[in-house]
Amino acid sequence: MEVSFTDMEIQIWSVHWIAMGSLAIALAVSIFSVWVGFRLSNGVYNSGESNIIAKIAVTVFNLCVAYFLLFWWAYMEWHINGVANAFAELKATGTTISPNAQMHLDASDPAAPLTLAPNPIQGLFILSILVIQLFQTWMTKK
Repeated sequence: MEVSFTDMEIQIWSVHWIAMGSLAIALAVSIFSVWVGFRLSNGVYNSGESNIIAKIAVTVFNLCVAYFLLFWWAYMEWHINGVANAFAELKATGTTISPNAQMHLDASDPAAPLTLAPNPIQGLFILSILVIQLFQTWMTKK
C-alpha cells in the first residue's frame, strides 16, 4: 500500500508538530514550576517562623501553576482538535487524506471549543498536587 500526502496535508502536519514542540517546552516549564511550588510549600512547612504574607504568596503561586497546567491541557486538546478540523476541511474539499490523518480525525472532536474543564484524571492529578502543596503551606509542623 502506497501512502500519498498532499502538500496541504504536509503543511498541516508541519504546523502540528511545530506547535507540539512548543507545547513540550511549556510542559517542561510547568513541571519545573510544580517542583518549585513543592519546594516553597516545604520551606514554609519546615520554617516555624513563616508569616501570613509568605503563606499567601506561596498559595497564590501554587494556584497560578495549577491554572497554567489546566490551560496547557486545554490548549493541547484544542490544538489537536484544530488539526483534526483542518483535516476535516481538507477532506470536505474532495482531497484524499492519508490514513494517519483519518485516524487523527476519527480520534478527535474537530468542533470542540477551548475549555479549561479537565477530564477526571487530570482533575484528580491537579487536586492531589494542590492538596499536598496547600496542606504543607497552611499546616503547622508538630
